[in-house]
Amino acid sequence: MVQNSETKIDRRVLYTKMFLKESLLELMKEKPIDKITPTELCRHAGINRNTFYKHYYTTRDLLQEIEEEFSAQLVESIGEILQQDNIQHLLQEICSIVLEKKEFCKVLFSANGDAAFMQDVIMLGKGLILENWERMGVQLSDEKMEIVFSFIINGSVAIMRSWAATDMQIPPAEIADLINRLTMHGISGVCD
Repeated sequence: MVQNSETKIDRRVLYTKMFLKESLLELMKEKPIDKITPTELCRHAGINRNTFYKHYYTTRDLLQEIEEEFSAQLVESIGEILQQDNIQHLLQEICSIVLEKKEFCKVLFSANGDAAFMQDVIMLGKGLILENWERMGVQLSDEKMEIVFSFIINGSVAIMRSWAATDMQIPPAEIADLINRLTMHGISGVCD
């Protein structure tokens, strides 16, 4: 019987955290994290402040938990797929994860998103991507490799931002294909 009681408590905790996360993302559509108080968040979520403080110290702690969950999922997918040397598959998986975490990513790519986290996400895959390029035969100096990486990543992030701003209406496979073709062939790669 203790097992059932613990299961119920675990479910309540999961539901509480889910409501807090959803509410935080809703509020972040309107304003940055540093302008959202625990009181405002709890009122929006319909949860007592004491319950919030059982799990988090600040709203930023809650955001960090959301970001860590997203990062873990992304890193796991990137690591597995890069071993296959299939950039198209990698991009498609990233776009699928972004779509799956649509509400979080819409906030992440918005003006109220956490810019430092976005940079951390980019850096997570940087080493793996650069290694993959070397295996593909890309031979550039370290300085030029950094410039090319910056150009491609920032362009890809801009495409994702635009995609998020339009509520991700285009299928992930099409966004992945667009990024891949632009990366590999420039503007001539997307002209039909």
